[in-house]
Amino acid sequence: NIKKRVVYFANEYKKADTEYGWGCQDPLRAIRIDCSGLVVRCYTYALQGSDYTLLQNDMNSEYLYKTATISISVSALEPGDLVFMGDKNSKTVNHVGIFTKKVGNKIYFIDSTSTTNPNGVSERYYESSNSIIKGYGEMRLNRK
Repeated sequence: NIKKRVVYFANEYKKADTEYGWGCQDPLRAIRIDCSGLVVRCYTYALQGSDYTLLQNDMNSEYLYKTATISISVSALEPGDLVFMGDKNSKTVNHVGIFTKKVGNKIYFIDSTSTTNPNGVSERYYESSNSIIKGYGEMRLNRK
């Protein structure tokens, strides 16, 4: 399952103590990656050997939200889907994470951010009612 492989690779980045780097999309075992770079890399790794490719190999969080995913409800979330986030008083998406699980009302995801201590790739959560969460998406894929 591609989504399960995406979560596997996101965990590999987390275990590698990957640091946050704006605009970075370094390969696994490298030093820096940003939130959308993490998503693109994990999907790229997960799609190897499959019949699918990403729409593009370089996508920011807003493009992922508006173009590269199909909007889904919180009840439809599966590990490997995407959680889109932004500032509390804004509708703009400026951050993305890879959904891992839902426990009660908590939405867990793996992301890369400069706002945690230490910064970099980690698993975090928000309550599903938190206005930071702007939506959820399932990645659109091209058939080879």
